[in-house]
Amino acid sequence: MLRRETICDAVRQTGAKGLAFARRLARDTGGLAFIEFAYTLPIFVGFGLVGLEFTNVVLARQKTERIAATMADLVASNQVPPNERQLGDLFSAVPQIAEPFPFENGGNVIVTAVIGIYDIDSDEVENKIAWQRCMFSDSHTSMIGEQWTDTNDIADGPSVELANDIDLLQNQMVIVAEIFYPYEPIITQAIVKNLVPDNNILRETATFRTRGQAIMNVTPVQGVDTHEC
Repeated sequence: MLRRETICDAVRQTGAKGLAFARRLARDTGGLAFIEFAYTLPIFVGFGLVGLEFTNVVLARQKTERIAATMADLVASNQVPPNERQLGDLFSAVPQIAEPFPFENGGNVIVTAVIGIYDIDSDEVENKIAWQRCMFSDSHTSMIGEQWTDTNDIADGPSVELANDIDLLQNQMVIVAEIFYPYEPIITQAIVKNLVPDNNILRETATFRTRGQAIMNVTPVQGVDTHEC
């Protein structure tokens, strides 16, 4: 009989302890912060990745804009026609300006000199391409047009359109630099689909008026290849 009472007491004590533990466990909120962190971590990581991709696109556009402005300004500021070696030096500096983006991996720079020429046929002054040079040949196509090579008279070539519908006066010249950079997304292009074209090519253009007279040609240099497009 004593043994049976002892067992009953032990069972009651065990049950009381278990109930007390269950009550303490119900009141314990120490793990709630970890649970909330586990739920919100993917959200914070997602926002962080989106912000990283947006930042990368903005930086890439800033780089291409800077390259375009630098190239057009440096060529337009020449008081005498630049030569092929000088243009080559400008092109060789582009990858350094573009860092940390690998510009040479499919990028290109096109420099075009556009001048206002009186066209007898139309009896109007039209925008004509005087010359054009590219960092890499057989790469991206200029949105302005191609240099006329069928005859020696640039007036025979087709008229071209400039940004903002600029119509040049007779013998007035502008230097246009077009930058093409194939953007490589860090995460996925879907994040920035409204900021990056479907073909992933970022294109920026800068237009500067020549400081002095029109630069009608690029001076050839012996032993230096023409930077043809």
